[in-house]
Amino acid sequence: MRMTAAVRERSDDSPQPLWDTTFGWFLLLCFLWNVGQGAFAPLLPKVMEDLHLSFTTAGLLGSGFALTRFLLDLPAGILAERLGIPCLLHGAAGFLLAGGLLSTVATSFEGMLMARALGGVGSGLANMVAILYLMRQGAPSHRNRRANLYELSVIAGMGISAYAAGAIATRWDWRVSFGLAAGLLGLTWIVAVRGVLPGMRGMLREEGHAVAPAPRREEATAPWGPTLAVFVAAFAQAFAWGGGISTLLPLYGGSALGLSSAVIGEALGVAFWIEVCLLVPVGWAADAWGKARLVIPGFAAMLLGTLLGPLATGTLGYGVSYACLTAGMSVWMLVPALLAERLAGGFGGRAAGKYRLVTDLGFIVAPATVGWLIERSGFAAGAAAIAAVLVVSILLSLCFLRK
Repeated sequence: MRMTAAVRERSDDSPQPLWDTTFGWFLLLCFLWNVGQGAFAPLLPKVMEDLHLSFTTAGLLGSGFALTRFLLDLPAGILAERLGIPCLLHGAAGFLLAGGLLSTVATSFEGMLMARALGGVGSGLANMVAILYLMRQGAPSHRNRRANLYELSVIAGMGISAYAAGAIATRWDWRVSFGLAAGLLGLTWIVAVRGVLPGMRGMLREEGHAVAPAPRREEATAPWGPTLAVFVAAFAQAFAWGGGISTLLPLYGGSALGLSSAVIGEALGVAFWIEVCLLVPVGWAADAWGKARLVIPGFAAMLLGTLLGPLATGTLGYGVSYACLTAGMSVWMLVPALLAERLAGGFGGRAAGKYRLVTDLGFIVAPATVGWLIERSGFAAGAAAIAAVLVVSILLSLCFLRK
């Protein structure tokens, strides 16, 4: 999701609507993509059991997904500038479909790891398209609301997927869940081509846009403190998601509490719908009062959910932990918006690549680290690692972003 060094952000004074046809198709595409992608977390305990995986190797499945995204981030930003959005959009749809199909038939750790890696490539390309579209198109005054509507479509898709995947796996088999998700990803490719692509062609070209002059080197240098705080926040969010939502809580529910995939999926689905309800008011509040004022409470909610996880003794406590953690994620899109404000050269392809690089580093490190700590020292140790990263981010935000 990135572009050229020249900035074509449109002026706040231009009468650009919050919503247009392409944006509506874009939200539908992101919703369907995440229905197709969101099956993995509630199925992880069943996959772990059937493929005879340890906690460490189960965590590596999450890291494998993020590693391929990480390796793709900077190249994808450059490719977006050189080849354009259509290339990335087709690549995203194709790799997501391939990963979904391989997940359905994988019979070993290596096969499932390859499936996750293919899905990671597709997810990385899809995220690149989305972040470029959100940061480049539309009036800056609408950016937070548009970004949170996007996040709403993502989380709604994941919530439906988590609930449906867990229920299907409990009634039939986890492979059926992956198979149906792959079929949906195939149909989603049609939505991408027919609905979204026509409105995104030429998005990274300069014609038709007001182009700001290229900044001098000294103008393009942002203060290091706020920039560091934003990048650490991006890493911490991803670490909490990959380590908490996708690894710690599914494994704790399945292994420590003995919950079925259906119950885990229900808990995750409800938590996602709570986040969905928060996204629009959070976007409005960020536009009205400022992003930094909302980031710190969001991270505090993630911290609370992480600490409550290993203390849960039943379904209610488990659900509350998931709800707090995902509610904090409602500030997810405020972090790249903060970054866009601090880049004098604009949120171009390379800048977006750096943002995704830091985010995916968190997704890589978290599942493997948390899985290893669970196997070595228990679930509390895994939660402590996530909490430590969140505390560092909160402290840096208090120092550099509060004003």
